[in-house]
Amino acid sequence: MSLPPSNMDNLTLADKVTTLLDAASIAGAYQIAKESKLGVVVRIDIEDVISVLGALRQGNKDSSENGNDGLRFEQLIDVFGADVRDRIEVTYRLRSLSSNADLMVKFELPYGGTYFSVGEVYAAAWMPERELCEMFGLVLENHPNPKRLLTTEGLPPFLRKEVAIRTKEDIWGSMTWE
Repeated sequence: MSLPPSNMDNLTLADKVTTLLDAASIAGAYQIAKESKLGVVVRIDIEDVISVLGALRQGNKDSSENGNDGLRFEQLIDVFGADVRDRIEVTYRLRSLSSNADLMVKFELPYGGTYFSVGEVYAAAWMPERELCEMFGLVLENHPNPKRLLTTEGLPPFLRKEVAIRTKEDIWGSMTWE
């Protein structure tokens, strides 16, 4: 004898995430889209980063009432950025180990914008946040160690499109051989 399918069997990951965020009183602060190569993507405003990521990590343990079947994104896989025209797009890749699902959370910042650390929600974000801010020229706030990670002071944010690519003459010409 087989058990009847639960109401969660008919819901997509996007529907489950919508239910989870609505239950956390974050209604309207996000947009969910299915992007062909990335899967489900949640686009948010910078002001909502901590609350949205906190809700996704916490999930809702009362699965029978809200229908999210215990969906929680317990693990931060990566934090990365991309220079898109005149701003930086920051992406968090999250994984739900209990539901075997991945989710991307994205928001945009202007060049030189302030990035608020999410290390209190996902401790795995501490190092990638430092690298992201350094490589794209963002200001890192609410971080226990906001120092540069890879380069020294005075170097430009190398991954921004406005930074000129150095030639080998630029690099080798500055070296002295004694």
